[in-house]
Amino acid sequence: MSTTWRDYPLTPNLQGTPNAIDASRHDWQLLRIYTIYRALLSASILAFLLTANIKSFNHFERIGLEARVYFWVAAAYFALCMFAGMIAYTKLGRAQVQAFIAFLIDTAALTLLQSIQPANFIDLTLLQLVAVAAGSLILRGHMPYLLAAIASLSILASEVGLHILNNTLDSNDLMHAGLMGASMFATALFTRQLAVRLRESEALTEQQAENLASLEALNHHIIQRMRTGILVVNAKNHIVMMNDSCWRLFNMPTFGEQPSLERFSVELRQQLDAWRNNDLLRGRPFRTFPNGPEVLVNFTLLESSGAQGTSDILIFVDDNTRLVQQAQQLKLASLGGLTASIAHEIRNPLGAISHAAQLLAESKGLDEDDIRLTNIIQQHSLRMNRVIENVLQLSRRRPTLPERADLCAWIHTLIDDYKATCSDPCEIILNRPDTPLWFFADRVQMQQVLENLIQNGLRYSDKQTGHRTLTINVGLTLLNEQAFVEIIDQGPGIPAELADKIFEPFYTSERSGTGLGLYIARELCESNQARLDLVPIKSGSCFRITFAHPGKQMAL
Repeated sequence: MSTTWRDYPLTPNLQGTPNAIDASRHDWQLLRIYTIYRALLSASILAFLLTANIKSFNHFERIGLEARVYFWVAAAYFALCMFAGMIAYTKLGRAQVQAFIAFLIDTAALTLLQSIQPANFIDLTLLQLVAVAAGSLILRGHMPYLLAAIASLSILASEVGLHILNNTLDSNDLMHAGLMGASMFATALFTRQLAVRLRESEALTEQQAENLASLEALNHHIIQRMRTGILVVNAKNHIVMMNDSCWRLFNMPTFGEQPSLERFSVELRQQLDAWRNNDLLRGRPFRTFPNGPEVLVNFTLLESSGAQGTSDILIFVDDNTRLVQQAQQLKLASLGGLTASIAHEIRNPLGAISHAAQLLAESKGLDEDDIRLTNIIQQHSLRMNRVIENVLQLSRRRPTLPERADLCAWIHTLIDDYKATCSDPCEIILNRPDTPLWFFADRVQMQQVLENLIQNGLRYSDKQTGHRTLTINVGLTLLNEQAFVEIIDQGPGIPAELADKIFEPFYTSERSGTGLGLYIARELCESNQARLDLVPIKSGSCFRITFAHPGKQMAL
C-alpha cells in the first residue's frame, strides 16, 4: 500500500510560544553565500589584472609601487577568500567570528588595492558597502556599527591619508570620504534593521511550520490510535489511506501497488455502491471474515475533494460490539419490567401446581399411570421454574465490575476450583503460554460463562465417548493482540446450519434444557466487551471467548 497513516511517537508543541530558530544554521547559510561572493570578487579582480595592459603599472601616481605588488596583493586576497570558503563549508568554529574576520580581510584588501592602484583604474571603495551589508546581516547587536566605523576609517586613511602625504588634499577629498563614511553607517543601520525583520519573519515561519508539522503528526497519531477504523477511497475505488484499526478489523490483508476495494472487501464495495446511489441509505452490519468482528460502516464525502462521484470518500468502520451492548442494555431494561409480572403472574401459580403435584404423588391408591403423570407435572414445573430463574437473572444482573487480571493464572485457578466442587470426576487439559496474558473483564460474570461452557462440554463428551474430558486453550490473537479462551469438547459437534441458532433464547436440542444457557453466556460476554463464537472444527465443538484489548477498553 502506497500511503498509510503511521504512528508518530512524539509530543507536539501546542502552547503557541514561538521557539528560537536555529541561529547558527541561519548564519552559516548567509556566510556561505557571502563566501561565494568574495570568491567571485577576488577572482574577478585577479582576472581583470591579468587581462589589463600591464604597461599601465609602470608609473604609479600615488606611492610608486610596481605592478607585481598589486598582483601579489590580489592573489593573496583570492587565496584567503578560497581558504575562508573551505572553512565556511566545513563549519569550523563560529559563523559570526568567521564573518568578522572575513570583513576585516575584505576591508584591508580593498583598502590596500585602492591605495596602490594607478589613477583611473578600478574604484574599489564602493565594494566596501557590500562587505558592511553582508557583515551586518550575520553579526548581531552593535557589531554592524563597528563594521561601519572600521570601513569609514579605512576609507579616510585611503582617500585622505595619501593626499596629506602628497600635499594634494582638498575639500573634495574630505567631502568624498565623509559621504562614504555616512554611507557606511546608513548601510549598517538599514541592513541591521532588515536582518532583524528577516530573523523575526523566519522565526515566525519556522514556528508555523513546526506547528503545522506537529498538528499533522498529532492527527496521524490520533487516527492511528483510534478504535474506529478509517478508510479513504478515491472515485476509482482504490484505497488511498487506512489506519491500523481498520487494517486489523479486516484481518490484516496484504496489498499491491494499487489496492482495490473489491479485493479488500466485497461487502464493503457493495455497500459503498449502494450509498453512492442513495446517500440516505444506512449500512448494515457484516462480518469482515469468518469468526471475525461484526462491523458497521458509515460513508461521507471529503469536503475538499469535489462533487460526489469524483471525490474521495471517507469510510468509518466501527466495531458493532458497543452498539450491540447498548441495545442489550435497553433490552434488559425493558425485560426488567416484564419479569416483575412474570414473577407475580406465573411463578406463584407454578409453585401451587408443583406443590399440588407433590401432595398428589404422596396419596395412596395411585396406579402407575397416575404416578407417571405426577412426575411429568413436577419435572415440567421444575423446568419452567428454571426458565423463570434464568430470565430473572438476566433482568436483575448487576452492573459489570471489570478488572485487569492474568488470564492464564485465573483459568488455572478456575479449573482447580471446578474439579474440587464437581460431583463426577472429569479430565480438563489446559494449554496455556508461560507468559501472562492480561484481560479486562468482570471475573465473576466470566466465571459463570466458563462454568456453563465447561459443564456443557463435559456432558456432551460423556455422551459421545463415555469419558468426561475437555480441552481448554488460552492464547493471544495475531489480529488485535486480544486474549482468548477456547473450550473444546469431544462431543458430536454442532451442524453448520444450527451454528447461528444455538445462541438464540429458548432454543435447545434437549427436552430438559431451557435454551437460555448459551444466550445468557453471550449476553454476559457482550456486557464485558468480549465475544463468544462457535469455531468450526473437524470433530467436537469449540467455543471461543475473545476478550477486549486491556489497553483499548471502551467505556459504555
